[in-house]
Amino acid sequence: MSVPDWVVTKRIREVSIPQEHFQIDMDVWPRIARERANKLIQGQRWFPASGALRANYEREIYEEYAGHGLLRFAAAENSRVFGWLIEQEGDLFEWRFKNAKTLQEKIAIAKYFFGDSKVIEPKEVWTKFDINHSYFKDFRRKNKRIEAIGIYFACIPKIVSFRSLLIRDGWIIGTIGDFAGGVKIAFERLLRDRIKEAGESMDRTVKGAVRELQEELGKQIHAVSYALGKVNIEDYDLFNRQDIFPQCMLDLYNEVMKKGHLGHQERFQLGLFLKRLGMSIDEQLRFWYERAVDNVGITFEQFASSTPGYIIRHMYGLEGGETDYDAPSCSRIQGEYYCTFLHQSVDEIDKSIRREFKNPSRKLEETIRLLESKVIDKKPSEACAIMFNLRYRRGAKPIRHPIGYSTYVARTKGIIRKDEDPRQTSKKK
Repeated sequence: MSVPDWVVTKRIREVSIPQEHFQIDMDVWPRIARERANKLIQGQRWFPASGALRANYEREIYEEYAGHGLLRFAAAENSRVFGWLIEQEGDLFEWRFKNAKTLQEKIAIAKYFFGDSKVIEPKEVWTKFDINHSYFKDFRRKNKRIEAIGIYFACIPKIVSFRSLLIRDGWIIGTIGDFAGGVKIAFERLLRDRIKEAGESMDRTVKGAVRELQEELGKQIHAVSYALGKVNIEDYDLFNRQDIFPQCMLDLYNEVMKKGHLGHQERFQLGLFLKRLGMSIDEQLRFWYERAVDNVGITFEQFASSTPGYIIRHMYGLEGGETDYDAPSCSRIQGEYYCTFLHQSVDEIDKSIRREFKNPSRKLEETIRLLESKVIDKKPSEACAIMFNLRYRRGAKPIRHPIGYSTYVARTKGIIRKDEDPRQTSKKK
């Protein structure tokens, strides 16, 4: 099966509709790009037309690539739009991938990103491995045999590092759904390359419309940030309140405090989270200097001018590409960073919960069991919402962003009043 046309990282020559449709038309493309941007901003999820009418399909695929293509040009020359587009298109792609019609369609996409030789289809998995071996006991019990695929470990190293799936002879074995996050990362990685290519090929005809689009998008992204409570929560110095951290960030924070060390990705994850909760660059430099074990024997000035200091300044947009990074969303964390409810075993999570909730009531025990069932089913955002309920006796929707989690906790605990706008009232002394 060929890769579906809605995978917008495909080359135009790979798309199944006539190539002459894709001539750049600056009288039409800006409107289409704005419509696509508005859909993304509003969080809409959709597939292009897949009905019987070929004309409708060709028109919608043309609009997919026209709208997305012009947004690529806009992202190529604006770091804020670049980060936004990667995340938004990544989320849309992940939704489409999870909701694709057939298993074969999903496998075709995995092969597109990783290569034919790096993906083993279900019919091939159990000719390569002995299903009756005790190693595959969980697969037999959960009846995953007919859905299991294999992906070569080097394609998705993050899964390997957390040992969240079966690993055998260099292959990671699981259902196609288990690999959705890894496929999304591969999509986003390729999209970054496509955006760079777009910037290198942009001509004067396109640049005028792109500047207007960049300005509009900048304002819209800023407005959405305000609406979601993502702006100026820094004024509350919430980075000092570990009691409002989601479990993933609490784990990382405690690891630094106890052992003085985190891997590069996890350090970046925690650093961006602390930044969004109001930690200034000077405070962040001091935090890592005082707690990281690899800083022993050097002065603060030496630390600040060395590689760790560079990485921290990079997070704040003062080095490298000068991108002012936001804290990653849960979907990105689950694929690229550390998520408690995806990357820890059920046994480890159970022990941790029972240290916090000793002698649980029957109702509490049921809630704990529900949380653990979500971990087993690889639904970390739902498990995180149940953890919120355990701690604060308040319902929550599946958690989508660690900053949203902390903001909700801050409101629940009265740190930020429900009727108070954090953009208007500063809590700093």
